[in-house]
Amino acid sequence: MNEFETSPPTETTHTEKPIFEPTPAPAPLAEREQTTTPQAGGLTDEQWQQAREKLYWLLTVFPDQVSAFLGEYKQPLRTLLIILATIPFVALAVAILEVVNAIPLLEPTCELVGFGYTCWFLYRYVLFESGRRELGQKINEYKARILGSESGSSS
Repeated sequence: MNEFETSPPTETTHTEKPIFEPTPAPAPLAEREQTTTPQAGGLTDEQWQQAREKLYWLLTVFPDQVSAFLGEYKQPLRTLLIILATIPFVALAVAILEVVNAIPLLEPTCELVGFGYTCWFLYRYVLFESGRRELGQKINEYKARILGSESGSSS
């Protein structure tokens, strides 16, 4: 077969849907005049009825659907709201840190203070067994104070 010859058409059987559906017969003239007669504001009776139904749905059904949605997804929505509310605070903290880092000698001084505090904390609470025990007791006291349990506090 050369490039100018085409392969013979293959027969396929399929059902084709008509592109256009037949339209119903038009309504009698008396009914068309009633529904197309413009009322106040240039709307027909049918358009007013549709507007009334939409307004009724908006005032009665929609608030019930919204309250049901909020009741069902209260915790995830609250979590999402908290996450979205923290974004401006994180941006503010980053901006403050950029300003502080722009001041000469302040950035290395803060790093030195942080390094010194980390070394002290490791020496005081992590290196020796008595310090680890004391740190565990303090953590348990803080947990008891935060959660409201008085059994864990020693005071």
